Amino acid sequence: MDNALNLAPSRVRSGGVVMVITLLAIILIASLLFYVFNVGTSVQSRVVTQHAADSAAIGGASQVARSMNTVAMNNVETARLIAAVSYLDGVPLAVDLSITDETESELGDVDALAQAVSGQLRAGVTDVWFARKLREMIDESNSDSVIAERQYMRELDELFRNQPNLIPEMTHYQAPSGNMGKMHQAMRSMDAHSQAVMSTLAEAAQTAAIQSVQANLGQQGEATAGLLLPAAPYIPWQRGKFADYERPMRFGLLPGSDRRLNYDGTGIGFGQIDNEETIRGPWDALFGWRTTDRIDEDPGSIPTTSRLPPQMGRARLGREPEEYRVFGPEHVMLWRTVPRREFSRLRDHLGNIYSCKSSYLWSDLTSRTVQDTKWEIDIDYDDERSSDRNSEYARKYDSTEIAEVMYVIVEIKSRIKDDPGLPQRQGITWDYVDIPYRRSPRVDFRGGSAVPDASTHPPYSVDPASIVSGPTWKKVDDHIWRMSAVYETDPEGPDLGGDPSIGLAPKLSTSSDGTRVYVAQEVYWQVDYMLVGVNVGEQIEVTNPWEGFDKNADDAPAPIDIDHQLLPPNNYGASLEYLTFLGVARQSNSPKFWPTRFQGDKPYPYNTAIAQAYVFNNHSWDLWTQSWQANLEPVDVDHFDDWVQKAEDAVNIGPNISSDLESQVISEMAENLRIVEPLAPVMLNH
Repeated sequence: MDNALNLAPSRVRSGGVVMVITLLAIILIASLLFYVFNVGTSVQSRVVTQHAADSAAIGGASQVARSMNTVAMNNVETARLIAAVSYLDGVPLAVDLSITDETESELGDVDALAQAVSGQLRAGVTDVWFARKLREMIDESNSDSVIAERQYMRELDELFRNQPNLIPEMTHYQAPSGNMGKMHQAMRSMDAHSQAVMSTLAEAAQTAAIQSVQANLGQQGEATAGLLLPAAPYIPWQRGKFADYERPMRFGLLPGSDRRLNYDGTGIGFGQIDNEETIRGPWDALFGWRTTDRIDEDPGSIPTTSRLPPQMGRARLGREPEEYRVFGPEHVMLWRTVPRREFSRLRDHLGNIYSCKSSYLWSDLTSRTVQDTKWEIDIDYDDERSSDRNSEYARKYDSTEIAEVMYVIVEIKSRIKDDPGLPQRQGITWDYVDIPYRRSPRVDFRGGSAVPDASTHPPYSVDPASIVSGPTWKKVDDHIWRMSAVYETDPEGPDLGGDPSIGLAPKLSTSSDGTRVYVAQEVYWQVDYMLVGVNVGEQIEVTNPWEGFDKNADDAPAPIDIDHQLLPPNNYGASLEYLTFLGVARQSNSPKFWPTRFQGDKPYPYNTAIAQAYVFNNHSWDLWTQSWQANLEPVDVDHFDDWVQKAEDAVNIGPNISSDLESQVISEMAENLRIVEPLAPVMLNH
């Protein structure tokens, strides 16, 4: 009983001690939790701040790259529009020269060809293989036939006749409505856009950097701030003259002196700025509009070895690249936008008309003409071909009145002399010569001369160096001549002296030193020519879509490019000055819990981070090639003092660039950079 009474006070005292210890432990654990939480949030804040600085640098630099690419796009598109004005304006006339519609009495190319082929077949064609190709030409079910071509052309012609102002409203500087043509308006709009982009580049880049920081930090107020250095980014640029478009448009080269120019821009505009290695221009670097041979082929193609008979005039043999050539929109636009159709001269007509219209612009000519098409396919009076609409006949005209002569040509090759070309033997003993730009049948036009007489000379001649025997020629039908020759295959070619298209296998022989070698073999070559008729049309004047346009006026569209004197390629100093940017971001680093105890006495209560980015173009150093891009890179500690100076300069510049920048905030960030400058090599090289 006494013992129980004696234990009670002790237990009470023990319970009080435990409570005190427990409270102290709770306070210690809470403090530890606060500390851990504050450290975690501080680390997270530093990481987020660094991300914000990275985004400020790459955001501002990317905006600069986008601005430069925008100008490049406008330069390129304006050059293409200049070419397109003259091309598109020539389409209605080119179509009209190609066909005959119900309002006309003179035969265009397509109608003359269709009627002549039909008339020849009715009169009779001796060779089965030649007649077969002529029938294909007028087969209505064949989408590549002359008949299909005629229908295609007539639809276009009807469109242009029913809407005569459709094209001029787009292409003429002074449109029929009295307004400036839409394509000319587009060129001026792009010119104004480019100037605005370059003039506001600083504001756009700084805004992009600040918004990138705000998007990462998600806070507003004085504690959160972002800055791009330099505060007013500037790219050295210059605006040239309208004449600076000629060289890029015509030859795929950047503006400069060129003896081929109609209007030499040396001394005005940009002068000579292109370089084959570093300033290649967009037509080569991006579009691939180039060739490595003198042959004027599809831009981007590389010539290959030919396995076929030599062409009339000169053999087109495979060869090593001879020349590096770039093409401009003037060449490629015609090549790639106007379809190549076997029996159409639309592309040729359009090319001639374009040349006239382009000369109005660059050569200041006041009048240019092209040959109208007036085909006479009635070779002899009362010939069956007199179903054409003309009342004359071809032999009435002498050489001075004939502008050109049209032929249908079909070639075959055979390993058997005088092969009749039986269909079941095609590909076994004989075959048509049928390759791009030299298909059978094809239509060819020769310059003006009298109707050829096979008793004195053939319509064509061949390169004697390519022929083993011949050529010989004879008349086989009315208005059809045949040229025959023998040539040798190439034992060093890809077929080793054979020709699989006519079943000719390679042939081995023993040389003088006993080695086995492939040898050349003879192949019989036959070319038939059908005379279609003669063109006795007159010259007609070509309209000028550029009438009223002054290319020397100050408000005429002009390209914008880098000032290559101040910003040359591969120059680190110039790139550091104009194309390298520092992103700065800060936010409060005040602890979330118990800031009076965990904050301490910090002179600069912010987390600050920096990041560096650069803008570059690894294809062509110009404002024509849309390949400008931005990348982050380590901060250049060797030039950290430059960033400090740019930050101090920004104190007065920044508020004029963006309303989100305040002089006090910029001054605090500049002061922080100046303080850590001595430690930059250690802090940034880790």
